[in-house]
Parts: sequence; C-alpha cells; structure tokens
Amino acid sequence: MMEKVEKKIPDDSEGLRKAYLELKASEERYHKMIDEVQDYAIILLDEKGNVLNWNKGAEKIKLYTSKEIIGQNFSLFYLPEDQKTGLPTQLITEAALKGKAIHEGWRVRKDGTHFWGSTTITALHGENDQIIGFSKVTRDLTEKKLSDDQLRSSSEELKRKNEELKLSEERYHQMIAEVQDYAIVLLNEEGNVQNWNAGAEFIKGYTADEIIGKNFRIFYTKEDREDKLPDRLLNNAIETGKAVQEGWRVRKDGTRFWGSIVITALHNKSGKLIGFSKVTRDLTKKKEADDKLLQYTAELEAKNYELEQFAYIASHDLQEPLRKIQTFTEILRKNIHDENSVNKYFDKITTSAQRMAEMIKSVLNYSRLTKDGSEFTAVDLNIIVANVKTDFELLIEEKKAKIISDPLPVIKGIPLQLTQLFTNLVSNALKFTNTNPSIVIHSKTVTKEEVISNISLSGDSKYLLLTFSDNGIGFEQQYANKIFSMFQRLHGKQEYAGTGIGLALCKRIVENHNGYITATSELGKGSIFYVYLPLN
Repeated sequence: MMEKVEKKIPDDSEGLRKAYLELKASEERYHKMIDEVQDYAIILLDEKGNVLNWNKGAEKIKLYTSKEIIGQNFSLFYLPEDQKTGLPTQLITEAALKGKAIHEGWRVRKDGTHFWGSTTITALHGENDQIIGFSKVTRDLTEKKLSDDQLRSSSEELKRKNEELKLSEERYHQMIAEVQDYAIVLLNEEGNVQNWNAGAEFIKGYTADEIIGKNFRIFYTKEDREDKLPDRLLNNAIETGKAVQEGWRVRKDGTRFWGSIVITALHNKSGKLIGFSKVTRDLTKKKEADDKLLQYTAELEAKNYELEQFAYIASHDLQEPLRKIQTFTEILRKNIHDENSVNKYFDKITTSAQRMAEMIKSVLNYSRLTKDGSEFTAVDLNIIVANVKTDFELLIEEKKAKIISDPLPVIKGIPLQLTQLFTNLVSNALKFTNTNPSIVIHSKTVTKEEVISNISLSGDSKYLLLTFSDNGIGFEQQYANKIFSMFQRLHGKQEYAGTGIGLALCKRIVENHNGYITATSELGKGSIFYVYLPLN
C-alpha cells in the first residue's frame, strides 16, 4: 500500500510542475506585452497610491527609472499646487467610488519640466469586490502625439510560489479586463485573438466567448481585407516594432467606427516573436467632427468665392448703369433748357435705373438660393414641365415653339427651386433662337461610372440625368464654363434681353441638390444642357 502511494507522489509533482511552468509562461507574455510599450506610462498602484511597478513608457515620459520610483507615491508627478489641493487623493477616491477617474493637466517630470498628461485611473477589485489597487495610464499630449493605451504588469520574481503566480496573474487580468476606454487585445503570431477586455467588448460588440480564437482580420472592412491591410500591419509591427494606423473598422452588428490602432510586436527574452498586443481607440466622434470641419471649410471657401463675385459685380457690372446715370445727369444739367434733350436723357436715365434695379434684384435672388432650412420633398418633374409650358404659353405660341419631354420621375428636392431650374433652362432655349424653337427634355438613370469624364461626383451611386436640347444659336464650347457665372453674357443685351444671371441661378440650384450641371454646344447648331441630380 505504501509503495502505491509513493508512486503517486512523482506523478502529482510533475503535474504541479507543468501547471507552474504554464502559469509562469502566461505571466511572461503579459509582462512582455506591458514592458515593451513605450508610448504610454502604465503604472500599478497599491490601495494608497504607492507605485508597485514601472514600464518603459513611464520611464520615457516621466524620466524616472523603476529603481528610483517604485515605492514612492504617485502624487510625486503632480504640481505643488495640485498636491496642496489634494488632487491626487481626489482622483484615486473617485476611481474607488466610480470605477475610474479621468483627468488632464500639467504634470512634472524628474528633471522638473512640465508636460500635459491625459490620465485614466481605474480601480482594481479582488474576488470579494474589494479594492486591491489601481491601474494608472498616462499619455503625453504635449506635442499631440496621440497613441493608445497599453497596460503593463510588473515583473514578479520567477521563484514565487504557485499561489503567488496565480494572484499576480489575476491582478494583471483584472487590470486589463476592467479598462473600458481602450480595446486591449493579445494576439498570437498568426493574429488570432487570445484575450479580450471590457473595452474591446464595449467598442467592438463581441463577448470574449464569441471572439477568442478568431483572427483579428474580422474587425476590418471587406475592402481592407481584400487589400491585405491586416497582414501589412502585422508585417510592419514585426519589421519596425509597432504599426500605427487609423481607419474604418467593423463591429459585430456590422456598423463601422473610426479606430486608432497601435499593434506592438511582443518578443521573449531570446528575441523570438511570441505575438502582438493590439490597442484600439474609438475616435468616431473626433473623425465626424474633423469631417464637419472640412465640410465647413469647403463651404466657407465657396462663400468667400461668392463674396468675391459679388465684390466684382459691385465694382464692375453695377457700375456701368450707374456711370450712365451720372453721365446723362451731367448732360442734362448743361442742357436743362433744351426740352428735346431733357426728354431724351430722362428716358436714358430711366432705362439705366431700370437696368440697375434688374441686376440688383437678380443678385438678391441668387444670394437667397440655399438648401439650408429648405425641406426636401417628393417632386413630380412632369408637373413642373406642365407648369412651365403654361407659364410660357403665349411665348411658345408666338414663336411657334415645340417642347417635347420624356415621362419624368418623382425625385426628392426643393419644389420652388426645381421649378426655377426648369423655367430658366426653357426660357434660355426660347430666348436664344431665331425661328421655330424646338426643346427636347430627355431623362435616364446613370451611375457615377457613366457620367461624362470631366465630371467628378461623390456620394450617391446613381443619378438622374436630365438633358435639355435646343436648336438655338449655340455658342463656342470654350465658353461652356463661363456661361454659368453671374452676368457673363456671350451676346449683347441689345440682341437678347436679360441680366446674364439665369444660368448662374441654375448652377446654384443644382448644387443645392448635390448635383452637377454642364453644357455642350456648337455655334449655330444649338446647345445641350446636362443636369445630374442624385437619386435617393
């Protein structure tokens, strides 16, 4: 009986030794993941805020070595006035009560210089939910070098007991698991997920059971996977130590978020690659704010261009009738007793004043064209064509004109502005013709790829193409862009009436609908106007 017992002892010892080695290897991987991160100061504090461990990032940012700082209280990094007001104590108290505390402010390095630190302090809990310490993650934002949060655990003595290793591993697991602002993931050499913290679940939507063992490529868009982006990032991390990238990522539910990612290659003591740490931060709100700023800047530039046009109009086009009025007034003053001259120049002054009033009215109409505050509703383009024909009924009859239109669709738009668009294009075709005007309105659906080559459209993939063809006098193609500018006329106002702003109004209306307008023509052979409107 004693012999059987003695044989079991070596077997049990071997199992214990294997368990010990496995736990030891697991701890080494976690230690390496934290130790090799240099972009973040990741510190473990005890319940009172005393430093228990110190990573390379902490030494790089705060300039203390681990021997100089371990055992010191973390309040050492704060300004004297912050220490006086008790800010460090307030932060760990808040973390203990609420789970975490976030703060930004000036911090002090070992050499006395200051840096602007963004700090997250997270409370760590034991099995009975008691506070067992805090993790403190600091980023140096002085030069706006945004990185992501890498956490580290201190190196434990390799000769600790099995129970001490378990406790150490539990603390590291808790520190990583309870951080919610960053997705902190450990990958193996092939990029397969090996652990999953609360931040990863919050940002990406997967639970640990759903994702552990799967490849991290699942977080990337189809386009990025086809472009081999995940593989290139791992290769960059292997070659240079880390890979930094921003781009759209995919959550479990298929929605996208803008992620800022840092992948760090992890090595064992012999320098062999043992995996990767991957830290992801959700910057969707920042991305949206940046995009809005870009859009606002583009709109501001467009408005500045319009202001330049208005300034040109005020200094040039509007000056013409004003100069005439001044000239005729001077002539009248010299010939005030000549009744024929008085009548003649009064008529000229009246004509110039009317011309100026028309131009001012046109500028006001142009400036009022906006999509801001205008409600997009369903608009039946067939009704608009019918209304335009009714409006021009007398002119059509007088000129013996023909207006032929395809059956047109119902689209989303601003009714009044679309009516103005059709009115101006038809009016333009009726005006610039000699005899028997013929206007043909065609429509078809096109994709961005089918749009003529000199037009660049973004957004919607399908567009309604409306073509307005006429048999009028036409124009030389080199003036195709000039005709859409305000008061740009290719023909004298003595030949054809108008202010020269009708096509500028058309361009503004189409742009308000996120579309595009252009024209082709040949002198004496009519014109074709192309209107592209997005289909919702």
